[in-house]
Amino acid sequence: MLAAHGPGANPLLPSTTPDLKLNRWGYIEADEETLMTSMKGVFTGGDIMRGAATVILAMGDGKAAARSIDNYLKKEVPTSSK
Repeated sequence: MLAAHGPGANPLLPSTTPDLKLNRWGYIEADEETLMTSMKGVFTGGDIMRGAATVILAMGDGKAAARSIDNYLKKEVPTSSK
């Protein structure tokens, strides 16, 4: 999990996660539909993706990311057949 604190992008992101694509403002880039980042299995949303925005948008991103994570895990994790 990556946490955002404050209104700006975290300056540690580029140095600690070089595979994570950021936009020119330093916010995380993600697929608009799934919210998956450039790193396989890593999802994002809210201010660290959008910049300072509303709580409503962040909540919507959380719900969308949760759906995408669920779909991702169902496809990636083998299920036992009983």
